[in-house]
Amino acid sequence: MTTGNPVLKHRPEDFRVRENLVVPLTRAQSAPHRYLLLHKCGYTTMEAVRWVADRLGLPSSEVGYAGLKDEDGVTEQLLSVPVTARTAAGGPVEEEPALSEEPGRWLRLHHYGYGHEALTVGRLNGNGFRVVLRDLDEATAARLAERGRRNLLFVNYYDTQRFGVPGGPKRTHLVGEALLKEDWGLARRELATLGAPESGTARRWTGPDRDLFRRGLDARTTAFYLAAHSSADWNARVRDLIATSCPGDSVETSVDGLPYRFPTSGADVAALQAAYHELPYTRYSWRDGPVERATVRPTVVQTVVTVERTGPDDAFPGRHAVEVSFLLPSGCYATAALRQLVLQC
Repeated sequence: MTTGNPVLKHRPEDFRVRENLVVPLTRAQSAPHRYLLLHKCGYTTMEAVRWVADRLGLPSSEVGYAGLKDEDGVTEQLLSVPVTARTAAGGPVEEEPALSEEPGRWLRLHHYGYGHEALTVGRLNGNGFRVVLRDLDEATAARLAERGRRNLLFVNYYDTQRFGVPGGPKRTHLVGEALLKEDWGLARRELATLGAPESGTARRWTGPDRDLFRRGLDARTTAFYLAAHSSADWNARVRDLIATSCPGDSVETSVDGLPYRFPTSGADVAALQAAYHELPYTRYSWRDGPVERATVRPTVVQTVVTVERTGPDDAFPGRHAVEVSFLLPSGCYATAALRQLVLQC
């Protein structure tokens, strides 16, 4: 067992994600929707949706997506738009890629196909990952490489990207908490300090604070902050369960200022799964106010991690890097899985 956290996402290309979503395609003549393949780096999904909506002259609510992808990686996902969408120049959406290139970030859009269904949050099957773990000691890298493929059981925490943008305060859950209390002023002030793409809108907002969340933001964005509050509550319950069920066989750690507790072996994680297969979780949407739906979330997830490459770490001299690939169901966090992979190694 090792207790050191690997360095993840040191470079955007260290963290590659491809969405797993199979959509039925049909002929353009009978389809109300067009699917676009979005490749991006340095943009959140919600930022990319606003960029596409502006380009096509659409409300952002008419650009559909099935899941959120981080900005600090290279990601691929599908979007849906009305088949009648036109470019700002008046012509149809180009078959050739649309491009946005800025220092440190880019966005590329390609035609994918036509279909009868708009994409909605919650329909995603999962994601495929290829990730470089950096700043490992030689012994840890050797243990990972020795087995080649590892059956990993890990605690299904929401990781820190759920609670704030890279380098920013991890307080999205506090926005959601204020929304549920209908403390609109506090919610706006918290949002303004996050450094999120919509924080500028919150800082500039001059109307009633409630209207920022009713009309100033995409309803899916407001729902995200409610979900962050629910996620923080779920994490706290799992952390308490681990502390009481295996206090001597778990470790406390802090990631980006947020507390976590991890069992120290796969057997301990399996015992947690046997005792607490899943826990209640509240999902939210937003329709001029919070809409709750009671559901459950698995406490433990299983995947197979394959080691693709190992060698000296060119970013951290004297240390080692290991590149791995794996699949995860929708809603699971690869970063949380990989920290536990190293802990259990």
